[in-house]
Amino acid sequence: MKLNLRLDDDLLALAKIFKEHSRTLYIVGGYVRNAIMGFCETDIDICSNAKPEEVFLMLLNSPFSCKLVNRDLGTLHIYNKEGSIEYEHTTFRAEIYAQGGTHSPENVQFVDDIKLDASRRDFSANALYYDILSQEVLDFYGGIQDVQNSILKTVETPDIVFSRDGLRILRMIRISSELNFNIDKDTFVCAKNLVAQLNDISQERFNKEIVAILFADYKYQSVCNPDAVINGVKMLTDLGAWQFVLPRFYNELNDTQKQQINNIEWKLLAVAPPALRIASFTLDLLQSLNFTPTKQTITNILGIYGVMLNKKECERQFKIISAFLKVKNGLSTEKESRLFLQANFEILNELFGLLKIANIGQNLFKLYDLMLLDKVPFSLKELAITGQDLIEIYPELPKIYYSDILNNLLKSCAIYPELNTKDSLLFTVPDELMRVNTK
Repeated sequence: MKLNLRLDDDLLALAKIFKEHSRTLYIVGGYVRNAIMGFCETDIDICSNAKPEEVFLMLLNSPFSCKLVNRDLGTLHIYNKEGSIEYEHTTFRAEIYAQGGTHSPENVQFVDDIKLDASRRDFSANALYYDILSQEVLDFYGGIQDVQNSILKTVETPDIVFSRDGLRILRMIRISSELNFNIDKDTFVCAKNLVAQLNDISQERFNKEIVAILFADYKYQSVCNPDAVINGVKMLTDLGAWQFVLPRFYNELNDTQKQQINNIEWKLLAVAPPALRIASFTLDLLQSLNFTPTKQTITNILGIYGVMLNKKECERQFKIISAFLKVKNGLSTEKESRLFLQANFEILNELFGLLKIANIGQNLFKLYDLMLLDKVPFSLKELAITGQDLIEIYPELPKIYYSDILNNLLKSCAIYPELNTKDSLLFTVPDELMRVNTK
């Protein structure tokens, strides 16, 4: 198949250098696949039968430089003279994997045969090679037809492909979601049978794929697939993958909940914008299982044994999720609602977003607008007095009380906004001091 790609001058010049040394330079993988679909929204990966040390020699005294990335896998980065463009070059290779789904090959052998290189890849749609100078696409596994038919199929029999690398099971879901491809029936059935291969994958590699699935509809602007995320998480459910994807959370579930996890309703996730994806995903999990979250539960879902957010972000998500559930369960009085809005001021954007897509908590929006009109202070910075004022007016006051008194005054202002003047607040300090002393 001929394919006329508009490539930059640097890449063409690089291909000519390879040709001068009797080598053919190819673009491989996603870029070729996407180009056949009519768009080129991905990085350019290149390959040839030249070993890393041979590439170094070929590029001496040329406008290009290179840096070794992984000697064993034959990977290096090539830069143009300004260093502004980077291509990842890999040498053709054959791979041998240990038993199990461990991602990294046990043994690698550099080869000259491009078809051997193609045989180590995952899906036919990714095993496409574009000869930069001849503009010819080399296809050894029917990848062109699969791309044209929007089908994701393994290069060789699925059991061979997935047994080599369990991560390919998640890649299958992610690529299918991003490109709106159907998965070949035999490929999916085999992935389900071999889903335990995921147990051999490092959590870090898991996390990258899971996050990519949660944002699959934003990967390619040229692909319109509003159901991408829901399709992705439903496939994880159909594969029975949650026990491997979220192992710590799964182990918290009782037997009934482990059955219910196969019937999750992704109501919030289905309509969540990107900023609310993580919280919506977590809430749908918890609510479908009737699971009351603790901080540890949220960490198990979103931390190092889940989506891999850092500790600070896990704590923030816990606060957002807890606040949402509190509103859903009901705030009994206006006073409680005022204090709630003030206490959760830093997360109100996310909270209000979740409440809107869940169509609950409308009265809170109106109350918040009213509190803004009344100039209610939502943080200590907005309070009319400071700790320094307390020191000056009440020098005998033990410093350990300052924080409690200021926070109590802040809460009082949520109920009585007119109290937020310096004179009024300082007049109230003795009463607050008595409350603090009686704790």
